[in-house]
Amino acid sequence: MKNELSVTLVSAGCTISGDLIVDHGISYFGLLDGGLISTQGLLHVGDGGLIKGNVQGDHVRIDGRVDGNVHARGTLEINGHVSGDIMYCGTIRLGPRAALNGTLKRVARMLTVEPATSESANPELTATDRAAAAPERAESNVTEFSRAKA
Repeated sequence: MKNELSVTLVSAGCTISGDLIVDHGISYFGLLDGGLISTQGLLHVGDGGLIKGNVQGDHVRIDGRVDGNVHARGTLEINGHVSGDIMYCGTIRLGPRAALNGTLKRVARMLTVEPATSESANPELTATDRAAAAPERAESNVTEFSRAKA
């Protein structure tokens, strides 16, 4: 099977209410009232884009605004505004327009929020550990998702 580049583009003027989960890259320039999760590829919040919820991805680039927590399992580049806690595993780059309001923490890759797995897959985690590892918005109707490993 041939590897194909798959990227979703949400342009300015588009408003989505609810959590958005993709299994590939995304470039978001609109307004999202909910969380944004990309399980692989680049998660880009473009200039003028606004996310009112948590952002989670492998490689995260923020040129717009995020009002929520940011979790990057790989690289993180911020040249916009983040109001929330930031956890990252790899490298971080702050641009000249970066504005942060929250805590910044580098963690081991295993401590970042990964796609949810069944409890039987991680029996050593207590309910408290799972709750701490996977914070979610109270009004969200998305509680967990899993990705099949190929």
